[in-house]
Amino acid sequence: MPPATPQARNPGLDGLRGIAALSVALGHCLLQVTGLPLWTTSLRDFPSMPAGDIAMRAFSTLLPSDAAVMVFFVLSGHVLWLSFRRRQVRFLAGLPDYVAARIYRLMPLVIVTGLPIGLLSNASAPELVRNMLLLSTSLNDVLWSLQVEMVASLALFALWGLTRGTRWMLALALVLAFGITPFFRGQGPVVFFPAFVLGALVSSMPPRLWRNSWLLAGGTAMLLFTNLLLGHGGITRCFEMLGATVLVGAVAHGRLSWLGTRLPLFLGAISYPFYLTHVLGLWAAEPYLAMLPPVPELAMIAARAALSIALTIPLAWTLHVFVEDPVLRARPRLDWWPRTRQPLVAAALEERPVR
Repeated sequence: MPPATPQARNPGLDGLRGIAALSVALGHCLLQVTGLPLWTTSLRDFPSMPAGDIAMRAFSTLLPSDAAVMVFFVLSGHVLWLSFRRRQVRFLAGLPDYVAARIYRLMPLVIVTGLPIGLLSNASAPELVRNMLLLSTSLNDVLWSLQVEMVASLALFALWGLTRGTRWMLALALVLAFGITPFFRGQGPVVFFPAFVLGALVSSMPPRLWRNSWLLAGGTAMLLFTNLLLGHGGITRCFEMLGATVLVGAVAHGRLSWLGTRLPLFLGAISYPFYLTHVLGLWAAEPYLAMLPPVPELAMIAARAALSIALTIPLAWTLHVFVEDPVLRARPRLDWWPRTRQPLVAAALEERPVR
């Protein structure tokens, strides 16, 4: 069994979550301006591309929405696994409480934010209900990651029940998770489940590994630039998962202390509602952006980002204060197994899963 881990909440991980949410928003702003065709290019396409497109594609690596989502998945795996280990939860005993925690953590904000998005997009009632229940992503593209989060976090709990934190069994599960991925292309929960397992493995590795500066630099470069070198999807996801694991491991063990400062922590606190409602900020920004004279792409990206984020933050803060926190405080604790008296996993409630 791996050594016990500290029980104190790590503010750096909250800050990392906030910065990752901001990166997703910035990446969406860039994608709206440059379009999907540029996003799909990689280094092998550069010889046939104009210099301006090459520069913009290289710049896009600094606004890494895909990489940020991978950080969310690894971070979820890490935080949830730590909570399993701290509580030494029994699978059958803890399953009802854990499922309730996941539902209360994920679903209320999906439902609340789905209403205005559905009204503004003139969605039919069945379509709106499917989106509010995470059965469809037609109204808000980011919901795909919440589908992954819901299924993969339940699968991770089942993995805990099978392995009880044994390192070699967890490593074997990782190999199997990677091995079956080619047979389930397009199935997000399966394709991205290795990221959750890698997050679980973070706490099983020696702390000195994650404090290595060269490893942090290499992992960050892998996370940011792999898609530029190899394109998106396929093997690229594996490298992004490894890079995200290095970053999460480093922050979990005290690196990048600036993530624990006020601004990243504020962004971390509102990250989930911010992630879900940035689409509303983008819609609200459109009339103002239409008033601008023709400007270079970079200036338009900056204007779109500044305006949409400024419009989204107050809404996200309101949802955090008046919906997210009250719902989590009101969540019932389901203790149906006589020997289980402790409430399950604080992280299953507190963790902010934004994709």
